[in-house]
Order: sequence, then structure tokens, then C-alpha cells
Amino acid sequence: MEEKWIEYKNILIPKGTYEIVEVIQNFEGTKITLESDTCKATILFEFADSVRMSDEGRRIKTYQESEGLQTYRKSFNGNPIYIVENSLFNKWMIEESAGIYTDSTHYAIVTMNDIVDVLSYQEPIINVERT
Repeated sequence: MEEKWIEYKNILIPKGTYEIVEVIQNFEGTKITLESDTCKATILFEFADSVRMSDEGRRIKTYQESEGLQTYRKSFNGNPIYIVENSLFNKWMIEESAGIYTDSTHYAIVTMNDIVDVLSYQEPIINVERT
């Protein structure tokens, strides 16, 4: 079964062309900061099971084969957060944990230059500020 990339719509992030400006992992969680010309979005995962950060050039297959990304990747203008169903990353985590951790959700933050994948049991806390 192929991965299915679905736009995350639980919070409205204004359409824009975003870049990842900061990724911090510490005792508060995993914080990913995005900026566009008009706003700044902070995405906080209070607990992340696993985080994978990749340059877009290393994820060509993902960009080309993920049907849910095709409209977005034409201009990279829109909501940059996705949920990945049938996730290979999540399957990897289940295998690595010997089947103990099975309930996490795969969130992906996609920009023209980077993809950050986060496995988490909790939805992110998202804060959007106009700049």
C-alpha cells in the first residue's frame, strides 16, 4: 500500500511560501519554525517519537511520487503540513521498537528546500503570527 499525503487542516496556516528557519529539540519538545513573507508559524510537538530532517534534493522520490504533494509542489505556496497515512517512516519505527510503539502519527512539514518528518502521539501545537 502506498503512502498517502493529506493536507493537515486542524489549524489554518495562511497560504504562503514557507522556509524552515529553525528546528529545536529540547526538554520542551520539538519546535519547528517556518517563515513566509507575511507570517511566522511555530509548530511544537511536546513529545516526538522520532524526527527526520532532509534536504529536498535527498527526497526526490517523495516529491515525485506522493500524490497528495503534487498540487502543492507546483509552487510551494500553501499549507506546508501533511499527515502521511501508510507511512514507511512509521512502519520503520514500529519495526525498530519490536512492535511496542504502534500508535504514532506521521506529520510532515514540506517546503521547497526541506522536509521534516515527525512521528508523534500528540497533535502539534501551532502558533501563527503575522509579520
